[in-house]
Amino acid sequence: MDGPRALQFTRLNWALLAAAAVLIVVGYVALASSSPVLSTVVAPLLLVAAYVVLIPLGLIL
Repeated sequence: MDGPRALQFTRLNWALLAAAAVLIVVGYVALASSSPVLSTVVAPLLLVAAYVVLIPLGLIL
């Protein structure tokens, strides 16, 4: 029986996860801003894009 297979990340995986990390930081900074448009429209879009799209793609691909 073989041992558990380790995840083999490529540059694409790391790039997607890094982009997700950047979007998360930018999203939380926008969320903390005093601008109503940034904190109610832009920040949630950035956070959803990072958590729902980029992180799963970074783990799957």
